[in-house]
Amino acid sequence: MSIRSICCAALVSALAGPALAQDAPAAPDTSAATWQMPWQIAPIGAASMSAGEQTILSMVPGTGLVKGTAVALQSIGQPLPQVPGRNRTVDTCRAVVMSEAGKAGMKQVEAVSMGADKTDKKGDYFAPVLFRITYDRPMMYEVRQATMICIVNRKGAIVDAYMPADESVVTQWTALGRR
Repeated sequence: MSIRSICCAALVSALAGPALAQDAPAAPDTSAATWQMPWQIAPIGAASMSAGEQTILSMVPGTGLVKGTAVALQSIGQPLPQVPGRNRTVDTCRAVVMSEAGKAGMKQVEAVSMGADKTDKKGDYFAPVLFRITYDRPMMYEVRQATMICIVNRKGAIVDAYMPADESVVTQWTALGRR
């Protein structure tokens, strides 16, 4: 192949490439690219302070200085309690949270099922998932812990993940799973 052929191919590719890309219809966005992490599991900041969240700075043996809520600090060093039952949302939801928490300096994301999943009219699975996220901070860690409702479609892609408006939703769901 001559140099002239290579140059012509590169020129055609550069000129026609953008036009060809515009002709293709856009695929629907099934990623969590537009999902925003709720303040309850994001690093401690203005949103958590304006919500009146109380945080404590504590010395945890074997870990060091850790900042978090009393609930989050109580279970450090212990596995998160989980509720039995099939929950097809945990792995997908954990991956989405890890992706966002990674941008904020997370050290570790733990996620466990808080109850068996249910199916909505569209066939999507939804269920509560308990998260504990440890963020690496200068000379200390921050620990965030909360339960979210995660929604995953049949193909395993995230649809949504949100904080329930009322904590009793999770409490009732969890009670059903333990019967």
